[in-house]
Amino acid sequence: MTDFSEAQTTIETTTLPHSQRSAQLLPPLSPLTYYRRNVGRSLPIGGAIMISVFLIAGIVTLLNSVDDSITGNYGFVRHFSVLVAQLERDVAPPLKARVRSEKRLKRIINAVPYLRSIKTVFGELPVPIYGLDPADMPEIIALTGNKIVQGRIPQPGKNEIILSRQWANNIGVKLGSTFANSDERFPTITEAQKVVGLLDGGSNLALSDIDFVISAFPDVNVIRPAYLLIPKNTKDLPAINKRIDDFMKNPKKYNLSRSQVRYAKFFTHEQMVEEVRKSLGYFFNFLAIADALVIGAVALLSGFLANIYFENRLGEFGLLLAMGFQRARLAKRLLIETGALILVSWLMGLALTWAVLQLLDVYFMEPRGLILAQINSLALLYTLPTPFLVGIASLGTVLLRLYRLDAITIMERR
Repeated sequence: MTDFSEAQTTIETTTLPHSQRSAQLLPPLSPLTYYRRNVGRSLPIGGAIMISVFLIAGIVTLLNSVDDSITGNYGFVRHFSVLVAQLERDVAPPLKARVRSEKRLKRIINAVPYLRSIKTVFGELPVPIYGLDPADMPEIIALTGNKIVQGRIPQPGKNEIILSRQWANNIGVKLGSTFANSDERFPTITEAQKVVGLLDGGSNLALSDIDFVISAFPDVNVIRPAYLLIPKNTKDLPAINKRIDDFMKNPKKYNLSRSQVRYAKFFTHEQMVEEVRKSLGYFFNFLAIADALVIGAVALLSGFLANIYFENRLGEFGLLLAMGFQRARLAKRLLIETGALILVSWLMGLALTWAVLQLLDVYFMEPRGLILAQINSLALLYTLPTPFLVGIASLGTVLLRLYRLDAITIMERR
């Protein structure tokens, strides 16, 4: 049996004048028919889904920015490892000798670090500034993928500093600016330093002259040397880290005593990131709970709106049913309409999120040296509950009502 829609379309197109036939209507069962003729009614539900996706993807991206801030600001340790003395004036000589014997190490650079707080999306984060011999600075700059884009490296004995452009933006300084590092929470220098160079193109980094750093510490008892372990090949760094970490955890295996490794700290990129993540564990948990609540609430609200939207169209479906349209075909139309609406709204929500985050990054985050994560697969995954719940809430109810619908009742307007 041929559906009434085909005959109706034929009659309409043959009886209309040529000027009107050029803009003829879509067939009644085309999934685009309702949206084309009822744009005002379709926009609210589409807009609700789009805004829901925007909110969820935005929140997840900001949450990811916390982790990206940690990994990004400690990214320089991907290129070398650091052995530091803690609670003692220096690393025990037997341990240093054992580390120097590692054949895959190219060299060990002596450094004296101090700490500086930078601003992030979740508060302040301490990052190290390394005091080095100026002769060693070009190697570290190149190793971390950086280039000197403005200025020069610090001169010996001068209160000068070269740092990444992002950190300079974060601190609020430019080439030639002077800033102080005083911070009561961390061992640091108190004398102001002049920015004589800016780095870009690689991991965030800040370097100063080692002699100046030593002389600028208010108390010599808090000076702790650090040793930058430079591999012959960066690909060998994980193996080197594993080997030295084994020195620290199993000293007897390498003829070392427990006291010789107790007050030394070995930093790798993974360990530094893990330590900061642990310190922010409760913060991450609260953010995850808040994120889940927002996702659930927004998705359910969008589902309820979609249900109301399709419930208001039952009269349309009943009328088509009374005119002879098959229930299966009406159900197919409903499935295609709903799927198209959800898919288009979801994609538009992602596009809106991308555009807003790009503007936020360019005009707010980047000028302030803050790190904003990009939309990734995790953010996309978290947006899926919204279209899923919208589909369940709308299709589940409406399809059930459709198969129970009495066409005579619709015709009698009951």
